[in-house]
Amino acid sequence: MTRTRIYFPFIFILLFALQSCTEPGTSREEVISNYANMVHQSYSDSYQNALAMQKTIGQFLENPTEEGLKMAKSSWLEARDIYGKTEVYRETNSPVDVEYSETNPWGIANEGQMNAWPIDESYIDYAAEGTEAYAGFYTSVIGDTTVHITPELLVDLNEKDTDKSISTGWHAIEFLLWGQDNTLPEENMPGMRQFSDYTTAPNAERRGQYLEVVTALLIADLKKLVDTWAVGGAYRTIFENLDTETALTQLVNGAFFLAGDELSSERMIAPVDSTDGVDGSGQEDEHSCFADNTHRDIYVNMVGINNVIFGTYDTISGPSFYDLVLEVDKKQANLLKQAADKAMTSVTVIADHEQPFDYLITQETSSDTHFGPIMQSVAALQELGNEISVSANILGINLR
Repeated sequence: MTRTRIYFPFIFILLFALQSCTEPGTSREEVISNYANMVHQSYSDSYQNALAMQKTIGQFLENPTEEGLKMAKSSWLEARDIYGKTEVYRETNSPVDVEYSETNPWGIANEGQMNAWPIDESYIDYAAEGTEAYAGFYTSVIGDTTVHITPELLVDLNEKDTDKSISTGWHAIEFLLWGQDNTLPEENMPGMRQFSDYTTAPNAERRGQYLEVVTALLIADLKKLVDTWAVGGAYRTIFENLDTETALTQLVNGAFFLAGDELSSERMIAPVDSTDGVDGSGQEDEHSCFADNTHRDIYVNMVGINNVIFGTYDTISGPSFYDLVLEVDKKQANLLKQAADKAMTSVTVIADHEQPFDYLITQETSSDTHFGPIMQSVAALQELGNEISVSANILGINLR
């Protein structure tokens, strides 16, 4: 009788090869679902941190003290860091940007109500004499005792006169906590508002009312985004039923826009070349100019960009845009990864720099032959934007 020899190593190799051939790759549906999970969780985290900020601000307003103001500022900084990671969801044809209409009943369009800047400070509260050229010439809402401070009023006034007549959002709260930053950049100091602005100063009670109302408005805006992106929410349902090309185009366009335009241009080149602010320093055009927190804004914005590219947020990790590119073109995926790493390294230099952002912008211009840390980051971000676009093209998506 002839015995058949079974070569187990060969069988294992054959089975592995067959399994590799039949296993499906990363599906676009999985990438879209993972992205939706990230969006909801990050908005939820931002909302929860904003609630904590609201509680701390409320405690300060009940009993204004120097320590209470310090704690309120710290709570703003903590909540702001979380929110910054959500800015990558802008320009994705999603609720944060799209106006409500019969066609788009899920539209909210509250980005400008949450995050508009720069601010003409005198639109909200008093500004130091001599700063009118960049703080505006308004009779402030707080100083106008003929008007009652309500959510409806602040919403109506937001960007009513110009794009700098800001009455709501993160930076209105920031201004009410820190006040104007009228120090020279080399002094490395933020705004120096005193807690007495909420006790014995003129309009102290109205100032407290404004801070309370504008904080509650921000909470409400974030809650709308949490709800619409929740499983079964108005927009989550729409998004997960879009055709995959449309959904992928929308999700990756946010990262493309933030890296290649908004962050690199509006938030970095603009203040570098600006002359608004004390001694023409340009600090009036930095993103979080009152708290001197722009270095953190830039860093967490870049974290948000990476989250979308690589499909990760906090404990969430799943199929990503990068995975799709990797399966089609490993060389381009490597270029995308290299560009993302370079951009993150560059913005980390700004975030960790011994000099504040408002000083660094006085040391550079966008036309310099040899770039400093800000313009180096701009170049890296624009390169990343380009690699995102090229990568999208490989998947049949045109972002330009």
